Amino acid sequence: MSSKIYFSDKSDAKSVRFYAMQILSKSMHSVMPGTAQKYAKKLLMTPVRHNVKQTVPVRFKSDVLASKLGPIHVISAGEGPVVLFTHGWSGSASQFYALMDHVVALGFKVVAFDHYAHGQSGGDQANLPKFICALNAVLEMIAQPVKAIISHSMGGIAALNSDWQIEQHILIAPPFDFYAGFRDRILSIGIVESLFTDVLASIENEHDMKFSDLLPEQQLINHSKITIIHDIEDKFARHDLAYEQAQQHAHIDIYSTQGLGHGRILNSQQVWRHVGECLMSHMS
Repeated sequence: MSSKIYFSDKSDAKSVRFYAMQILSKSMHSVMPGTAQKYAKKLLMTPVRHNVKQTVPVRFKSDVLASKLGPIHVISAGEGPVVLFTHGWSGSASQFYALMDHVVALGFKVVAFDHYAHGQSGGDQANLPKFICALNAVLEMIAQPVKAIISHSMGGIAALNSDWQIEQHILIAPPFDFYAGFRDRILSIGIVESLFTDVLASIENEHDMKFSDLLPEQQLINHSKITIIHDIEDKFARHDLAYEQAQQHAHIDIYSTQGLGHGRILNSQQVWRHVGECLMSHMS
């Protein structure tokens, strides 16, 4: 259900369903705040699992990493400097298979994983702090320098918030102005703002992370080399905001595409070539 909220490109016109949700969420939050939070979390924090039953191709090694928040499905292939891949909301490691093959052919070891409640990993609900926790758990498992992190969508925010020093970040379709967009999409379905605020506060307290500290704009200065790959027609992560960040920071390059949108950009040979050029140009 959450993917229909976050990845909807419908107009802002208010429907009967919007007003029904507004009345229901307001009344439940007033009378039964704990129950209202529980159901709001289930509605908003449950991603769609893609490719759950898809067999991992034999060219990739498949492992399960035990972590404090549940099992994480990890795949890897190749030899050489490590390149880590991290997907976005309602995505999975399988989205990167073709790009990973391309990177392996360049002489790298590739590692990808399914976030909590995604793909073949454990858990029923996800959120940004859990994305960060899962990424840090995988980085700790790798236990060696990581040449680059290639991230898609919300996975890029997690990557920028990583506790580890990474030589290079390649952000594909990163969502800047994340909090405002997140809030607007949730309020647009009729969830009252007081309930939205309480849900976020509950998540912050659970993981000891403040959403206001995790915004990608604030994390850019903590990394030395960033490349943004973004389609100008992306309906879910605004290209103009990414371009603005690239203009403000000398250590950020931006490569713009057209006609690939938010998801198809991962399966573009044009993008694969540029990723390869970025990785090879910064070989030490």
